[in-house]
Amino acid sequence: MFGRGRHAGCQTGAVMAIAPAASNVPDPRGATRAIAYAIRGLERRYEVTASNLANLETAGHKRLVARSPGDSAGSFRTELDRAKSSASAVVRDFTQGDLVPDDDPSELALQGDGFLAVEKDGELRYSRGARVLVDPEGTLVEAHGGQLLGQAGPIRLASPLSTFQVERDGTVRSDGAEVGRLRVVAFVDPQVLEAAGGGLFRAPDGAEVVSAQETQVIQGARERSNTDAVRELVELIVIQRQYEAAQRALSVESELRKRLNESSS
Repeated sequence: MFGRGRHAGCQTGAVMAIAPAASNVPDPRGATRAIAYAIRGLERRYEVTASNLANLETAGHKRLVARSPGDSAGSFRTELDRAKSSASAVVRDFTQGDLVPDDDPSELALQGDGFLAVEKDGELRYSRGARVLVDPEGTLVEAHGGQLLGQAGPIRLASPLSTFQVERDGTVRSDGAEVGRLRVVAFVDPQVLEAAGGGLFRAPDGAEVVSAQETQVIQGARERSNTDAVRELVELIVIQRQYEAAQRALSVESELRKRLNESSS
């Protein structure tokens, strides 16, 4: 009985020694999933960077930023760690761009965090600047056809041939007479704004709008994109290197899975 008991105890001990080792075998499916998330994050960063570079000369463009938890320009290992928590979030950098003087008085730019209110296709839109035109009815419109709004609605000149001047507080004068004041607003959280094409933004229902008293309207100027070309090009290089690391990781994972399948067969 002693011999059988000892033998039984050895069997139990052997099972207990082997079980923990088996639980430490890596799951290749989990690795594949993590790498896939990381690659998707890299693709999103590439799309964002490419968009910033494409809009480098777009007046008033606000650069996009792909952010993840623990945001940093780290290694591909960092990308894997981010993938385990959540996907990258794309936010917009609304910092002021440089103002460039322009001899054209139809160009308007804003100095400050405000937005011009525009009515386009019956909907309210917002813009960081505008190239102002006068339609056949004498109404001020921006280059894409949206009507510039004043405190009391669209602003109309005495005639389509009238000239206009815009003061820094947004007051519009035509032939020396005041005809309205541009509606300039700011948002408590500008991240809620969505791009609506043509340099315009759309605000969702419930977006908190506040007065933009500190914002000045500058006639005869354009706001440059706040994109830094050098920074974006460096970002492209970083993304390319991390993407190459992802490809190598997939190759290693594929080889590991192949060996696991062979050892289990």
